[in-house]
Amino acid sequence: MSEKLLSQNINRIWSSLIIDEFIKNDITTFYLSPGMRNAPLIAALSHLKKLSYQLNLEVCIDERGAAYRAIGFTKATGKPAVIVCTSGTAMANYMPAIVEAKKSNLPLIILSADRPPELTFCDDNQTIDQTKFFGDFIQGEMNLGAPSEEISPLALTSSLSNLIHKSLFPQKGPVHFNCAFREPLEDTKVFVKEDYIELARNQINRKGPSTKYIELETSPNLDALKEVAEQILNSKSGLLVIGSLAPYESLDTLREFIKTLNWPTYYDVSSSLKYEFNLEDGALPTFDHPEFQDMLIKNPPETVFHIGGRLTSKHYYSFLKKVPQIHLITLNLNTEKEDPSHHTKIRINAHIHSSLKKLLSFLGTGPMPQKSLPMNFDQFTREKIKLIDEGPLAYPSISKTIIDHIPDGEILYIGNSTVVRSFDAYFSYTTKKKLTVVTNRGVSGIEGFIASAAGFIDGSNKDVYLILGDVAFLHDLNSLAFLKNLKKSLKIILINNDGGGIFTLLPINKEKDVLNIITSPHGLTFESAATMFSLNYKKVANRQDFQSALIDAKKTSGHQIIEAVIDHETNKNVYDRLKTIKL
Repeated sequence: MSEKLLSQNINRIWSSLIIDEFIKNDITTFYLSPGMRNAPLIAALSHLKKLSYQLNLEVCIDERGAAYRAIGFTKATGKPAVIVCTSGTAMANYMPAIVEAKKSNLPLIILSADRPPELTFCDDNQTIDQTKFFGDFIQGEMNLGAPSEEISPLALTSSLSNLIHKSLFPQKGPVHFNCAFREPLEDTKVFVKEDYIELARNQINRKGPSTKYIELETSPNLDALKEVAEQILNSKSGLLVIGSLAPYESLDTLREFIKTLNWPTYYDVSSSLKYEFNLEDGALPTFDHPEFQDMLIKNPPETVFHIGGRLTSKHYYSFLKKVPQIHLITLNLNTEKEDPSHHTKIRINAHIHSSLKKLLSFLGTGPMPQKSLPMNFDQFTREKIKLIDEGPLAYPSISKTIIDHIPDGEILYIGNSTVVRSFDAYFSYTTKKKLTVVTNRGVSGIEGFIASAAGFIDGSNKDVYLILGDVAFLHDLNSLAFLKNLKKSLKIILINNDGGGIFTLLPINKEKDVLNIITSPHGLTFESAATMFSLNYKKVANRQDFQSALIDAKKTSGHQIIEAVIDHETNKNVYDRLKTIKL
């Protein structure tokens, strides 16, 4: 058997133990950024991969892009990915993605190389204090200092096993392991006691992780759920709200619960269920129309049961604030307060699947008597669809065209700002499709979307459609370099309205001096970017051409950019007209 342990010096021994412990915990995807201080870790990864370990090693020049690519992978799989970097500002570039991972409950693992304390605190080159760097945005940290024979291999690996467990339980989130390497960083032979090498060899040759943590699902007991069940069963009227859900989680139990409960239901776009139901199923079309809010305020449901994370629509929360007497019950595993309306009466902080299984035991089999709201959305939905179909190329027509014409079973990775709101507001009258919808709604930033979509392809091994705005595209332009080695295709639908168009739809649009700055117009189109990265490219400016380009995209192999150029004023006029449709 080939030697697994690199034993030239203490740095190589520790690096072998660290990478081996990740592998034994079924963590095999690593996003590596170049540097010298992390050379021992890269050497260990390269060595174990040569020994036929099934490792996915992706080289990412930019640390920010690497971290967002790891986010995409964890969204696709639910498994941790490891981001590996050198010392100094390299690690600081991870911060935006770490914040997103924390707010989205994603098990991201930072493996940072560091300089030892004698260099860090004397202003040596490329040093910052890397301990406690990510503050409250991580849920575990380990810094054992520089590798030393004073710390046993078992102490190192069992501590790492515990840190991995913290990334997964009680809720998923990022953790940080910091490795302060002294020189030599290369494979120079430095004396290490033979008994220490033997201990390391024994540890690395043993089967299974240093500590095996049994996977658990948090769920309340039946007595605790009885109060919730009684509130649901005794409510004269009810509204079910499905918020953000993890793309990798099975939705079968939730589908069963929706059909059994038989309440009017609102589906957020980030639930991946919005386009699977329509009006005939009791689904509600929108929270964003003023008249819909007024009707709900005048005829409020007695109980709202909100399953999943935060909604895209802020109008849902403004509705809850205006009707505080509603009995609001929420179910989602998140230790954050996660209550923008401040009106939650019962919070079930537990795993959704197992909690709903128990709730179903109280509700019986088959659909409960329907508790419909006193509203009819038939004519409203038809008129809205007609207006979009007859209008110009704008955000509403782009989202509708995609939902109407994209094949069933595809993956949509949707950007923030106007893009995600456009998809959240569109609701088909007849179309039903099972689509996986992925968003970065933890803190709703606009950076990292190309990288995140690439990471989702890494994890899913499927083609992905990425829909994003021009400013978000500019933010992550260098991540187009990731596309070269992807196993499946990324099809980018780039909506270019020359800046941050969402601000033109807000009251700030009256302040022209301010608007010109916050919309950040750039005057660019992106054919040259497609050429630079060898991507198929098509530019469109009307609905018919956009529809044709979308249909052709499915037939065409390889990565693609469809650039849809729209006008601010035209887009605003469409939204203004949509608001005039009466319920």
